Amino acid sequence: MKNYFFLPVLFLLAVSQSFAQKTLAPSLKPYADNWSYNVKRMLNHAGFDLKAAAVNKISSRGDLQLDSTKTFYAYNLPAPGDSTPLFRTIYQYPTAIEAIETNYQYEGNVWQPINRTTITRDAQQRIVLVTGEGYDWDTQSFVPDSRLESYPRGNSQYLLDSFFVYAWNTDLEDWELLLSTQNVFDDNDRLLEQYSIFDLSGTVLEFKDVYLYNDNGDNHIIETYALFDGFEFNTGRTEIQYFDHQPIEVTTFVTDGVEFFPQSRRNYAYTLFGAVRLELGFEWNVEKEDWRMVQRTEYGYDNQQRVASKETTFINQDAPNERELQTFGYLQDDYLLVEYSLFWDDNLFDWVLDGKKFYYYAGLVSVRPTPRPALALQIAPNPTTDAVRLNLQEEATVQVFNTAGNLVQSRLMQPGQSLNLVELPAGIYQVTAQQGADFYSGKIVKQ
Repeated sequence: MKNYFFLPVLFLLAVSQSFAQKTLAPSLKPYADNWSYNVKRMLNHAGFDLKAAAVNKISSRGDLQLDSTKTFYAYNLPAPGDSTPLFRTIYQYPTAIEAIETNYQYEGNVWQPINRTTITRDAQQRIVLVTGEGYDWDTQSFVPDSRLESYPRGNSQYLLDSFFVYAWNTDLEDWELLLSTQNVFDDNDRLLEQYSIFDLSGTVLEFKDVYLYNDNGDNHIIETYALFDGFEFNTGRTEIQYFDHQPIEVTTFVTDGVEFFPQSRRNYAYTLFGAVRLELGFEWNVEKEDWRMVQRTEYGYDNQQRVASKETTFINQDAPNERELQTFGYLQDDYLLVEYSLFWDDNLFDWVLDGKKFYYYAGLVSVRPTPRPALALQIAPNPTTDAVRLNLQEEATVQVFNTAGNLVQSRLMQPGQSLNLVELPAGIYQVTAQQGADFYSGKIVKQ
């Protein structure tokens, strides 16, 4: 069974589905840039085509489970070693329908938590709930940030009847509706209309997007309306041209209430096996009344039709163009092993390595290793009143349990770090540390 973990792969699949489901309503897209980082990540996790930081699509099914990723950068800078740690992501699977992604940033020689996302699926493995949390340094805990509820249509793996996005209100300590979309389909499950509500700083906006189809059954026009006091006002239009049911040109228009004006355009070219190989982005130049290319993206594929490279050129009007290159290596099937990020240096006239992202999986072997006995964990000072030092030789997952067996603290620790117990009541605690396949255990007396 194949699993897709990288955003461009899912993007290419989404384009070929004629902008049907998991595409955010065109009426909402102009506001998306101002949504919080966690909201955009959450929507990407749920499969929407929202441009934000790329996320790994995690699944509890398949031969391998994504266990963690690590990103290193500054390969091109004169510094000790050849790189510097930047980001780390840990994946956990508490149940067959739950997956948790926790992100860390490397600062001050330690991994600092940033955010956490919990994904819940139904019995058919369809995403029905995504909860985003941010890390609060004052309380040193994760706090609610955003929440998405989606309602699949019938037995479909892709279509949604509706979805709702909530933001956490810290003053009310409750969820507030940020946006919602309800979809209307015909008898052939073609999307006909989307009704959306969006809260813009306390002002509730209502929209309707209408999908029209040509004689070939392709969605070739999307009309966008704003709703005020029961009246509909046409605010925009998206026109889509096809070749053999694949979109080759997508043009968006805005209106002044009388006539439509071009705004942006995307053109696509495909490989013989139906994947996007070239994407061109244009903006309308009002002064010249013509299109200006602003972005060019080329995709390369290996002999198994997997994305092997993605080269993007940003075409600047008053500055030199910028070029970025991503290349991808695979462990097996569609499981990514490594991702390289490079940028073009005009002075060197060559690509320069900027970062690497490594992917690690669970389930690589069919037979689990023989369990090893726990090794003695050296702890000092012991007893203690506040903090202790653990004799760690490398990064380890450290957990603290009380006498009832309840987990009271869990964190990633680096050699030389101290374990702070000041918030815990006096008593005896069991401490465990896992470094790779080695497992350590010891007891702490907190006075």
